[in-house]
Amino acid sequence: MAGALTFAARAARQLARWVRTPFALAFLVVAALLNRPNTRRRRMARQRPRLVYGPVPIISIKYMSGSMRALGYETLTLVDERYHIHGPADFDADTATYLADSTVWRVLRRTLGDYAVLARLLRRYDVFHFYFDGGFLRRTPLRWLEVPLLHLAGKVVVALPYGSDVAVPSRIRSLEWRHGLMRNYPELGRYESRRIAAIDHLTRHADYIVACLVHLETLPRWDLLTIHYYPIDTDAWQSDTPDTGHDGRSGPVRIVHAPNHRAMKGTESLVDACAALSREGLTVDLRLLEGVPNARVREEMEGADIVAEQFLLGYGITAIEAMSLAKPVLSNLSVPGYYELFRHQTRFADCPIVSATPETLVDELRRLIIDPELRRRIGRASREYVVREHSYEAMGRLWTAIYGRIWAGESTDPADLLASSDTPAPAAMPDPSDVAAPV
Repeated sequence: MAGALTFAARAARQLARWVRTPFALAFLVVAALLNRPNTRRRRMARQRPRLVYGPVPIISIKYMSGSMRALGYETLTLVDERYHIHGPADFDADTATYLADSTVWRVLRRTLGDYAVLARLLRRYDVFHFYFDGGFLRRTPLRWLEVPLLHLAGKVVVALPYGSDVAVPSRIRSLEWRHGLMRNYPELGRYESRRIAAIDHLTRHADYIVACLVHLETLPRWDLLTIHYYPIDTDAWQSDTPDTGHDGRSGPVRIVHAPNHRAMKGTESLVDACAALSREGLTVDLRLLEGVPNARVREEMEGADIVAEQFLLGYGITAIEAMSLAKPVLSNLSVPGYYELFRHQTRFADCPIVSATPETLVDELRRLIIDPELRRRIGRASREYVVREHSYEAMGRLWTAIYGRIWAGESTDPADLLASSDTPAPAAMPDPSDVAAPV
C-alpha cells in the first residue's frame, strides 16, 4: 500500500511538472522580450556586462567571480546545491532561497520553481556562464530551450568544461585516464549518450566556448584554448610557512595529496612510491586528504613540503592553489601527443610543475625529498608562474578581453594574451555611474 501511494505521489508531481511547462514557457518568452530592449541598450552603450555563474557548485566559479568583481564588474555565483567540502561563503546564493527578498518573487518561486529564478536573472544579468551539464533550467523539461530564451533576451552564453560534464569515455584516447574514470564513475559510460547530447547542444548554441588543459578532448568546438580559464586569489593564497628543510634522513618530508577520486588521480601509485622510498630509508609523511573541507586541505598544504596532485593527466585547482602557496607540485605533464598544442599556443612550457607519471613517480619524489633547496627553488618559481598566469590580475585581463569580443564586439583576440610574452591590459569598457541598480 505504501509503495502504491509513493508511486501515485511521484506520478502526481510529474504530471504537475509537465502541466505547468507551457505556462512557464509563455512566462519566460514574455520575460525575455521585456528584457531584450534594455539588454540591447546596455550593449550599444558598451556598459560592462553583468555576470552570473552557476548552477553547478564547482569552486572555480567562486574564483572567476572574485577576479571580475575586483575589477568592478557586478557578479553573482548562484548554485542549486552545495557539497560538504564547501564553506558557507564559497558561493553568493542558492537557487532555493535566491528569490526570498521579495513577496512577489517568493510567490513566483513557489509557483514556477526554477523558471522564476531564470526570469529574475534575465532582469539582472547579461552574460551567463554555464558548464556543459546545463544551466538554471537543467532540472526542468525546458532545459534545451534555456539558451534560445537567453538569446531572445539578448543575453550572451559562455560554456565552460569542468570534468564529468564533458567526460565521454569513448572519445578519450588515453586508456589510463579512461580506466580511472570507469573505476570512479562507471555511470559515465552507461549514460554517455546523455552527456554527448548536452555537449552537442552547447556546441551549437553557446556564444563562446573556452577549453582548458584537461578538459578539451571531447569537445567538438572551442573558441579559446587556455591552460586554465579560472583564476586564484594569489593575495589570499600565500603562505609564510617555510619548507621544513628535511631531506628524509634529517627529518620527515611531508607530502600532501587530496584525491576526491583515487583512480583518476593515480593515488595508489603515490602510496606505492612512498612505501618504496620508505624501504630505502627515507622518512616520508604522506597526508591523504579525502572528503575533507577545502579549509582543511589548505591548512595541510601550507604545512607541506611537496604537494602531489595527479599522475594520469594534467593539473587542476589543487595544483594552482599549492603553487600559489609556493609549494613544489608533482603532476603528470608528459602524456605523449597531448601537451604539444598547449606549448605552442600558450606559455604552458614555462610551467614549473615537476612532471611525474606512475612509472617515474619514485624517482621524481626521491629527487625532491633529498634536496630541500630544490624544493624551495621550484616553490618560488611556482608562485611566480601562478601570479603571471592564474592570478586575479592575469585572468581579469583575459576575461576582460573575452567580454570585449563577445559583448562589445571588439576585434581583439583573447588568444593573443595567452601566447605573447607581454600581456598589456586591454582597454576597459566604460562603466557609466548612472546605471540603475538591478532589481
